[in-house]
Amino acid sequence: MASQKLIVTVLFTLALGIYAQFCPTPFTRVGNKCYHVNLEKVNWHVADRSCRKLGGDLMVLDDQNDKLLTTDYLKSLGLQFTQSWNHSVWIGINCLGNRRTFRLSKNGDSVPYLNWVPREPNNGSPEEDCVGFANYNGAYGYHDIECKVEFPFVCEKDAVEDYLCLKRQLFLQTLL
Repeated sequence: MASQKLIVTVLFTLALGIYAQFCPTPFTRVGNKCYHVNLEKVNWHVADRSCRKLGGDLMVLDDQNDKLLTTDYLKSLGLQFTQSWNHSVWIGINCLGNRRTFRLSKNGDSVPYLNWVPREPNNGSPEEDCVGFANYNGAYGYHDIECKVEFPFVCEKDAVEDYLCLKRQLFLQTLL
């Protein structure tokens, strides 16, 4: 009996699952965050409520890299950031009801990266309980200021994760 080689081709479908992250409208992806910049000048309380209506919170920087990336993004949108507190944006840190202990506004937790500009916080005028981000006192960073002052603001939101299912047909040949 002669040996025979039989080539069998097996066709099967393999489903590949991939998770993709995206930013919902009106947010834009910047690094690993989703940002929405509102150039309308409002007080801190209005800014905070506006972000919450969008399902987000006022921006808070995570670290030095986040600060650099975010600053470049905000400057690319036309925010002036000249050498003054007047060109600030509101962020999600305050000491309302905390006697000068600055906390995250979204949940009251401590702030993991509290990047003050030189000589801040100073409580220079009565009740500087809210925090802005600016190029001020020679550096980019945080400064305390009265909540009634009006600045543009930046909202942040986590990226939405969605599951994508891709099908790919694979052929497997084997010798029997």
